Amino acid sequence: MEENLKSQASEVREALSSRISKILGNSSEMGVLKDGQVVTKLLHKARMRISVHLQICLATLDHTTFTDTSISEYEIDRAALTIAHAIVNPINVDWDVDRYADRVNLSQPNRDGSATSEPERLKKYFPEAVLGKISTPATLVDRHGRILMVYLPNILSPSRLDYINNATSSLRDSLLDTLPPISDQKKSWRDDGFVLPEGGGEFGAGRITVSPAYFMQRQERLIDPLVTSESYNSKKVQQWLGALTTSELLWNSITAAVAPDLFESGSSAFSKVVKEVQRRKKNSAPVDSWPSIFSGLEIIANRTTFSHRDPGGSPSLFDLLTIPLVQWSTSPVGYWSTLWVLGLMEKELWLPIL
Repeated sequence: MEENLKSQASEVREALSSRISKILGNSSEMGVLKDGQVVTKLLHKARMRISVHLQICLATLDHTTFTDTSISEYEIDRAALTIAHAIVNPINVDWDVDRYADRVNLSQPNRDGSATSEPERLKKYFPEAVLGKISTPATLVDRHGRILMVYLPNILSPSRLDYINNATSSLRDSLLDTLPPISDQKKSWRDDGFVLPEGGGEFGAGRITVSPAYFMQRQERLIDPLVTSESYNSKKVQQWLGALTTSELLWNSITAAVAPDLFESGSSAFSKVVKEVQRRKKNSAPVDSWPSIFSGLEIIANRTTFSHRDPGGSPSLFDLLTIPLVQWSTSPVGYWSTLWVLGLMEKELWLPIL
């Protein structure tokens, strides 16, 4: 990343962190801890106070003229309030995440969309969490308080969403090119489940994996070679990455705030990737311009994804799942300016049927 972008990224992270600390400090005069334990009553008061300010913020328009090269004070305030609310709104599941990770087996989905036997097997050891509809920022934690997932609805401003969607619509034809022929009977389940809107829609349908350097599946040893995704050298993809550079800085800052260990791991790992890629003489991928702390991005448009578990992830790290649409009536949660932080070391950008 260029020096001026590094400086801007540092300023955004510092501003967001400072704002979150201030919001949390003002939310409860007594704090929310007593003798090292969270006091539910105090936590509820803090949550209600932050919720009031968050709702006012969401109802307020950003009067700053939007530019694709900067992040406004309004965007920082909106993100900080959303994250602060998630921090004081923990939702508990009554099992140990380490034991769960040890029990989970890799599983491929049934092509007809029916449930596999794996969830039923896990229910014998871990009671199924009945969470209901979650419509406010929240943090899911296990019985020991370890984070399973952070849910951040409406964290991105409408102006930011419009810009991201407009930029991503330029990849429509590229996404459509990834769809396998209908006559292909041997296609993998990973190439199945796409729903092409009538007329092709705004985004088309398909999946593009973008990475300047990654290990191919089943080749994840240190002696295995790093591979650049074919799409990364695409002119359209490079233009898309360039257009989203500032948005990536915001996503990186949000990750640093809610999952600091992940941010540090991603930053450290990718700095090593850059050195390895630059060491190659024949590589043409411009790794210096890669804007994310995640080593890979997946753009997925109009797909029903089957329930499955992938190999190779670290249970202590997370995915960043971004759904950049203001609202969609058939959404299971009702909000689409959303960040889910969960799973593995990869970022996914999902685009709905449009």
